[in-house]
Amino acid sequence: MKNICTVSDIKYLNQGLSLFESLIKNNNSILHYLCIDQKSYDILKKINNDRLVIYNVNDLLENDEELKNLKNSDYRYFCWSLASYFSNYLLTKNIWDSITYVDSDIYFHENIDEIFKDISNKDIGIFRHRQFDVNIPNIEGYFNVGVVYFKNSPKGLEVLNWWYDAVLFKKYPRLSTCGDQKYLDEFPKMCSNYEIFIDGNIGHGAPWLFQLYDYSQFIENNTIIYKGEKQKYIFTHFSQFEPNYENNTYIPSKMHHIYTPIKSYSKNKCLKKIYDDYFENLKEIKNKYSL
Repeated sequence: MKNICTVSDIKYLNQGLSLFESLIKNNNSILHYLCIDQKSYDILKKINNDRLVIYNVNDLLENDEELKNLKNSDYRYFCWSLASYFSNYLLTKNIWDSITYVDSDIYFHENIDEIFKDISNKDIGIFRHRQFDVNIPNIEGYFNVGVVYFKNSPKGLEVLNWWYDAVLFKKYPRLSTCGDQKYLDEFPKMCSNYEIFIDGNIGHGAPWLFQLYDYSQFIENNTIIYKGEKQKYIFTHFSQFEPNYENNTYIPSKMHHIYTPIKSYSKNKCLKKIYDDYFENLKEIKNKYSL
């Protein structure tokens, strides 16, 4: 049983439950869900499912003055800090083999075990911002914080604790240019090639990645072609997806059109299918849980 964690407030609760449904549909994992507000906590506590474990951020704040001060002084940054904080909290308090942080607006189209198989015995697992050349500096970082894996090993705990500490205490200003994300640039420097998994042969999509892929085998085999290599399409990061349930429509992504022009989502039948299916799923989740 793999332990996975996510964080959201009420605004992303529908997406977070969609993530949960995608996990339990394909996998035996447990999702540990940290609620940033009381309303989302109250809603999730009504769900009777032993594969969903609910946490209230207030319980963390009661025992950590630094985290409380951060919430009061910089709420946006406080929210960013919770990915590393919550992951560290869970892995240091439990005898688990690993923890995998996943953003609440990610959806798994295939079994997440495909990722764990590729990570194998590595201590750390991260995924590339494939649109950026690793030799050219950028403020967003070379890696996306959407899915981050830590093994419960000396190296895994070392790197996770470093990330948690660096973000919480706002260390290393050169790495604080994109919330908690650019800190991941340091992970490969802290690990040998034997200790860290980077991207592998896992197909993953996001508004900043879609323009990189050949979709000629997508509809038939759920496979993309990236740099000439076939990859099973495992998950999508639906960043800045904005549903409009009243009018039965959506905006695919509010600010990432610099990478994938907005017209591409309707003209490319594969992208349209990915987003239409996600929107239908969100509507089903909304009705199922009375959100």
